[in-house]
Amino acid sequence: MGGKSPNFSKHIDRKAQIVRSTQALQSPSGITLAYIPRMRGISRAMQLSLLAGSIAFTAGCDGIINNQGDGEDLAEAPRFPRLTNDQWQQTVTDLLYLDEPLALTVALQADPPLGRFDNNIARLAFSAAHWRSFQRAAEEVASLASQDEAIVQALSPADLPSELAAQGEALVETLGPRAYRRPLSASEVEAYQAVFTDGANHYPDQPPYEAGLRLVLETMLQSPHFLYRVEDSTSDSGAVKLDGYEVANRLSFAFWNTMPSDELFAAAKSGELDNEAGVREWAETLFDDDRTSKQFRSFHVQAFEMAEYTDLDKNEELFPQWNREVGSAMLDESARFLEGEVFGGGGIREILTSNRTYVNADLAALYGLEGDYNEEFVPVDLNRSERSGILTRLGFLTRNATLSQSDPIHRGVFVNLNLLCRPLSAPPELPDVLDMVGDTNRERVDSVTGVGTCGEGCHATLINPIGFSLEHYDALGQYREEESGFPVDAADVYTFASGEQLVFNDALELSEQLAESTEVHACYIQQLLEYLLGRDLGAEDMALVEAYAVESVETGISVREIILRVVESRAFRYRVAQGGAL
Repeated sequence: MGGKSPNFSKHIDRKAQIVRSTQALQSPSGITLAYIPRMRGISRAMQLSLLAGSIAFTAGCDGIINNQGDGEDLAEAPRFPRLTNDQWQQTVTDLLYLDEPLALTVALQADPPLGRFDNNIARLAFSAAHWRSFQRAAEEVASLASQDEAIVQALSPADLPSELAAQGEALVETLGPRAYRRPLSASEVEAYQAVFTDGANHYPDQPPYEAGLRLVLETMLQSPHFLYRVEDSTSDSGAVKLDGYEVANRLSFAFWNTMPSDELFAAAKSGELDNEAGVREWAETLFDDDRTSKQFRSFHVQAFEMAEYTDLDKNEELFPQWNREVGSAMLDESARFLEGEVFGGGGIREILTSNRTYVNADLAALYGLEGDYNEEFVPVDLNRSERSGILTRLGFLTRNATLSQSDPIHRGVFVNLNLLCRPLSAPPELPDVLDMVGDTNRERVDSVTGVGTCGEGCHATLINPIGFSLEHYDALGQYREEESGFPVDAADVYTFASGEQLVFNDALELSEQLAESTEVHACYIQQLLEYLLGRDLGAEDMALVEAYAVESVETGISVREIILRVVESRAFRYRVAQGGAL
């Protein structure tokens, strides 16, 4: 097959138009579901048939389901999460059976930087700018795919009939369920067969089969059933058990950030995902896939704000060994460390206490390691008298430091917010000039934020104690016993909201005590659950978080086990029912 590239300018007026002038199709609550295309030459009846599912979204659903009946243990959750830009790109890549994404000239509209995680539905609004970028990208993908013989063959059934109409039917029945990530209805198949037939009218410079494939693919990629992860299962009340395809989607996007594989689709079709044991078994298979480590690297980079490691500056006179490449290496090291613990069977305790890590020559020098190293990362065991877990890794320490000094305030704030999930009140009004006095960094910080100062409320009890515990590490995270000729004082007391206290002499003792803290385990699990579910957590979810946190502290269960328990739980396999039929 194959054909010449059509003169795209001849068809520029064929670009999709927004239905009802510039109005977005919206739910009653005003949540934008999609901007819907209208293509010249495709009948209005056909458009309505193709878009019936998206219109049905608005018939009686506001995107958030009210809690009723026996679903009272489930938190409210969106039924139509939009694909993130990365999910869109990964899904298109897998839909076309590509090893690498197509090199598109279209740039997808960036999502707003809201919330901690990029897959949180709260940040995935659908604006006119988003729609236009997805529309143009769909057109370019379809154009490129239809002119690539390898892609055309990959998308076509192996036993493709010889007659054109039959070819269109076979293509739709093969491509459609993968694009929609569920079986197509008879009316959808019929509508897309008509789209295939109409392809030759839109792209007369291409052979009829390629032209039909192009228009079908272009239309499918603009459908709400592709752009959203639709959960269509319903119940009059109570908890709705997701069908196999919906569970397959949740699993695949949670572990791989993309559409299900053909094997996972087959498991959904066979009923293997209809019960807890089957979901657990497939989750174990997905977890052991190489793609999963990439997904959880993204989780940790976002949870620990590690992307900022690559955009740091330091005083080069004091630290001549510093450059931006070192910051990138610190990010890689921290990600590898966390990946090694999670995929090596470690738990939350190990994240706080392990002395294992990965270094290249630059990082080995900063850690004070002896031996020959080069640009390649190799596993090492750090000195246990100096290093214990994520709080003593170079990246965290360097990111939370100034150009030339350690920064107890930012280090303490980070731990409260990101390891303890403990909110902090806004800082007080401070004088324009702070008269810091003292011989050491600790003394100078304490002079303006300690007991008896305007910052006493938060700093003296919550922020400074944790920050001071890390004073053995300079602005590049290098270990030191002295600062400016004075012995480092890293001892302090941290007080929880309950009144419980941690008493420690340095960061090693603090890390050991934090590793036994239910609050720390709950904070990590809370973020993990938010990432796996792709949404903010409700009160019902927090009961699950607390139960897992207690078990994690008491038994030391692995992060892997926590993840598997989340995806086999009702929170993952069910949603709260809508009051009426969709």
